[in-house]
Amino acid sequence: MDVEEPIDVKALQRRFPWVGIASIDEPDLASRYREIMAEARRDRMIVEAIDTVRRSA
Repeated sequence: MDVEEPIDVKALQRRFPWVGIASIDEPDLASRYREIMAEARRDRMIVEAIDTVRRSA
């Protein structure tokens, strides 16, 4: 069984300065991605409805 060593956060931040800058709870990018996907799904449903009406006319 491997024994995990504790992570040296200070060394990690020196090497990768952006570590710890972003929120881990709900990143803005993830929130915006979900909004974009919801809009795309809604738009796709609208286009499908329009196509259905055109085909039946």
